Amino acid sequence: MSPRQEFWVKALAVALFAFVTAAAFSAYLKPAMLIEFANLVLCT
Repeated sequence: MSPRQEFWVKALAVALFAFVTAAAFSAYLKPAMLIEFANLVLCT
């Protein structure tokens, strides 16, 4: 793997980790939003 490809893989991993962390923190602050999303996904 070239250094440029390694950079993009690492950048994507960091971005994914940041998104998951932000989503978890948001769900911690507003659990009702997470429940609504789960109901929307599971009940349709």
